[in-house]
Amino acid sequence: MTTFKTLGRYPVGDSSFSNIREKGQVYVDKTELLYRLTRESQYCFLSRPRRFGKSLMLSTLKGYFEGRRELFEGLAMSRLETEWRQYPVIHLSMGGKDFSSVDSLKILLNNLLKTDELELGVLRDGEDTETRFYSLIRNAVAKFGEKAVILIDEYDKPMLDTRHREGDLHSDVKNMLRGFYGVIKESADYIRFVMITGVTKFSHVNIFSGLNNLRDISLSPEYNALCGISESEMVEYFSEDMKVFAQKNGMTPDEVAKEFKLHYDGYRFASEGENIYNPFSTIMAFCDMRFGNYWFSSGTSRYLVEELKRRNYRFDKINELRVSAEQLMMEPGVASHPTALLYQSGYLTIKDFKSGFYSLGFPNKEVESGFYNELLQLLVPVSDIEFSAPLLAFYAEEGDVEAMMNMLQLGLSQFNNMEMQKVELEYHLKVILKTLLMAAGLKLEGEVQTPAGRIDMVMKNKEYIYLFEFKINSTAKKALAQIDENDYPFHYHGDSRKIIKIGTSYSTRYRRLTGWEVATGSN
Repeated sequence: MTTFKTLGRYPVGDSSFSNIREKGQVYVDKTELLYRLTRESQYCFLSRPRRFGKSLMLSTLKGYFEGRRELFEGLAMSRLETEWRQYPVIHLSMGGKDFSSVDSLKILLNNLLKTDELELGVLRDGEDTETRFYSLIRNAVAKFGEKAVILIDEYDKPMLDTRHREGDLHSDVKNMLRGFYGVIKESADYIRFVMITGVTKFSHVNIFSGLNNLRDISLSPEYNALCGISESEMVEYFSEDMKVFAQKNGMTPDEVAKEFKLHYDGYRFASEGENIYNPFSTIMAFCDMRFGNYWFSSGTSRYLVEELKRRNYRFDKINELRVSAEQLMMEPGVASHPTALLYQSGYLTIKDFKSGFYSLGFPNKEVESGFYNELLQLLVPVSDIEFSAPLLAFYAEEGDVEAMMNMLQLGLSQFNNMEMQKVELEYHLKVILKTLLMAAGLKLEGEVQTPAGRIDMVMKNKEYIYLFEFKINSTAKKALAQIDENDYPFHYHGDSRKIIKIGTSYSTRYRRLTGWEVATGSN
C-alpha cells in the first residue's frame, strides 16, 4: 500500500487561491499563462461553463496583483515575476444569488462595493451603485498610488437568471448592469488590468460595446487550458492519486486513468489544443474515490432541456453539429436555436475544426448520460415507476436481451404521450430509444456507416456489441434480415466482444414495439 496521503488534499468547494495554498492543497499551476495574459492584454473576457475553475483563476489573479509573493512559492509565477507591486484589486462576484428583482441586484452590488471599500480601506462616496463604483476606483488609485485591477466573476448571472422571467425584469436588469459596467470604460485612465468571466457574452451590454480593446480569449488556442485540467497536468499532479484510487476500487492505475478520461475528459475550447478534464468532477471523484456524475448533478439546467424539447430539437443530431465561431459565442435569445448555449454551458464542446467551422459533441460520459437522464425525467412521468434506467443498464451489461427489450418497451409505454404521437419515421423512434438508453449511461453510436449501409444504432459495453435495426410498420424478422444481408457484424471483425443482433418492429397504430428478433453474430 502506498503511503501517499489524500486526506485534506483536495479543495472541495473552495475557490480561494490563498486558502488552497495556505492549506497545502493540490493546485494545478496556471500562473505562467496568467503572467503572459497580464502582459499581453489590459482588458480580457473569458467564457467557460459553470464550475470550471473561473473563480479560482480570478482569485489567483487577485493574489498576484495584491503582491502576495509568499502564496506563489514553487509556482511558475515565482520565477517569472521580479517586481511584485501591490495594486488595489476590486473583486466583484455576481454568483451565489438568485435575482428575482432589480432591488435584489442593487443590494448585491452595494454589498460587493462595501466589501471592497472595507478591504481597500477607502470611504464610501456616492449613493447610487454607478457613482459608488466610479468613486471606489479613483479613491483606491489615490490611496495606493497604483492603477486599479478589476476582476468580475459571473458577470452575466443576473441576465441569465432573469432571461425568461415575465415582464420587464430582464431588460431592467440589463439596463442597470449596462450603466454599472459602463463605469469601467469611463475609468480607463485609472485601470491597470480587467478580467471578466461568465458563461456567455451579452454583446449589447456596455462592458463589451464600450471597450474597443477588450480581448475575448474564450476561443484562443493559447488559453485553451487556462481553466480545467489538461492530460499532461493529470499525469503531473494526480499520478499518485490514481494509484490510491486504483487500490481502493480494485483496479489498475491504467484502468483508472481510462475511466477518468471516459467520464471527465473531452472538453476543448479552441480550434486546437489538449483536451481538458472537468476540474470540479475530477476533484470530487478523487475526494470520494469513486466515479459519479458530479458536475451534472451540481446544478443541471432544466430550462435548457425544456427549451430543446419545446423547439423540437433533433436529439439524434446533437452530437453532429457544425457551427462558426460567431454562432458559438451568440448571446442567448439571439440564436435561432440553443446550440450556442449548449456549448457555452458545457453540455457540448469542440471536437474538431475544419474550413472555418467547429464540430461539436458531448465531451464525455458524465455529460452525455446526465443530459439524457434529465431529458428522460422530463418525458417520463415521475409517478410511473416501472421503468428503471439502472435495471436497463444491468440487463445490457449481463447480455439479458429479453429483459432489456422488455424494459425498453416499458419505457416507451410511459414516455410523454405528445412525443410518442410524433413517431412516424425511424429517426423519431431512435431519438426516444436513445434517450432511454443514454439515461442508463450506456454507450451508443447512431447510424454507423459500413460499406454495405448504415447500422441504425450500435451499443457497446465490456462484453457485448449490440447491433440494432428498426422498422416502422413492418416486421422484426425483416429488420434482422437486413443486418445479415448487409453483413453488419463484419464491421467489427477482430473485436473480441460478442455480437448481438436485434431487429425490432414498431407500430404507429399501437405506439409500441410489436416485436423483436434476436440472434448472435460472427465478427
